[in-house]
Amino acid sequence: MTTARILVVDDEYGVRSGIRQILEMEGYEVQDAETGHEALALLETHEFDVALLDYRLPDIDGLTILQTMKERGLEPMTCMITAYANIDTAIAATRQGVDFFLPKPFLPDDLLGVVETLLRHKSARTEAERLRREHEAGLLALAEERTQTHSLVSSLRDAVLVVNRDGDVVLANQAMTALLETTEEQVLRRPVARLLAEGPLAGLREPLAAPLKDRTVGQLSLGDSTYMTSIVTFRGDDGPALGRILTLSDISEVRRLAMEKERFIRTMVHELKSPLGAVRSLVEVATDKSLGEDLELYLPMLRRAEDRIDGLVTLIGDLLTLSRSEQARAPGEPELVEVGPKVRNVLDLQAERMSARSINADVAVDPALPPVLVPADDLDTILTNLIGNAVKYNRERGSVTIHATRDGAWVRIDVEDTGIGIAEEHLHDVATEFFREKRPETRGLEGSGLGLAIVKRLTERAGGRLEVTSRLGEGSTFSVLLPA
Repeated sequence: MTTARILVVDDEYGVRSGIRQILEMEGYEVQDAETGHEALALLETHEFDVALLDYRLPDIDGLTILQTMKERGLEPMTCMITAYANIDTAIAATRQGVDFFLPKPFLPDDLLGVVETLLRHKSARTEAERLRREHEAGLLALAEERTQTHSLVSSLRDAVLVVNRDGDVVLANQAMTALLETTEEQVLRRPVARLLAEGPLAGLREPLAAPLKDRTVGQLSLGDSTYMTSIVTFRGDDGPALGRILTLSDISEVRRLAMEKERFIRTMVHELKSPLGAVRSLVEVATDKSLGEDLELYLPMLRRAEDRIDGLVTLIGDLLTLSRSEQARAPGEPELVEVGPKVRNVLDLQAERMSARSINADVAVDPALPPVLVPADDLDTILTNLIGNAVKYNRERGSVTIHATRDGAWVRIDVEDTGIGIAEEHLHDVATEFFREKRPETRGLEGSGLGLAIVKRLTERAGGRLEVTSRLGEGSTFSVLLPA
């Protein structure tokens, strides 16, 4: 197996040296650069699998390096490492095509996790590109032969149109004819220029008839959908073009996820910035001695600052849990976990909070309930968030009811409270990252807004699902269905 090659670009010797030692201890081949120009020279003359780029360098910044790499067709996986992490930097780096963003300072495990993730992505990208080339190379032959394998092309999800050297259509699969709102019989053997003279794909007529390059990639919007367009020219051994293939791939979901990522980063920065600003203000009052020399006057402010810091620590912990919930579980033996003991352990941890507000708990676990097929720590996290929310959003002298029953092939765990409930129009938002319903009843209730998002992702990773019902002012029921 080939040793992965890593490029580290940072103007601080200590940072470069530390990263290099960590990576070399893991068996990676590492080279480093102090400046942006030195990094670009290495990228031009050596092949790297991953490039770790500092944002601020003495000559050019990391965004300029990313842009130059893109223009020169250099394709290592990239990670921006910086102590100046902010939303503007993150958005700019994402638009330049950065694959990961790692704020300083970071732990060795964080660094190794990022590098391993990028190497897996590079391997997947390389394999996908190989398969794409084989796929496109085979399409022309399939179009000319019209054999049984024609049905395979017709069933592809991507819309495919193949044109021969004379500009006539020799193949159009079902996805393509659907976009053209016609049939295969009406498309075949027609000049492509006439076929695309009008209609939703009219903008592709000229580049398909006379492409400037052997491969042209673009983007096309059709109604609510967005497609990536690819026009590939194939040539014979002696140089002349044999034909062209137009492929339209629906990337609507990819764009949606990109927008969701941007929204998530923007919200996360706000959630971190607001309490940090409050802590800074409180500390400045104390350090400036604005209230005089009496220490007692500052203690309430320092306690508020301490509470804010505790909230930040909780938020960071939830963010790490959310990040881990997005990663696939390592392959291994399935883990079967008994639900009853887990429920009782979580209730024991909540006992003090429940007692302080006179909240009662009613637990009913089916004695014949089978174990669930979910990692034990994931089940702990799911139950802790659900029961914790049932206590937090409950009323004084309320109750929390937990039922665990068999539901066909599933184990169903219902956590019901007698709390403030959720407005009907917000039910579909409760498992969205950072969502917190703003009402007088929720004012003063601390939380990261990530708990239910974590529950949803862990449940779905196990192959289950999350369900929510609620009546405003009467209470809510959160149910997870997990495989038995």
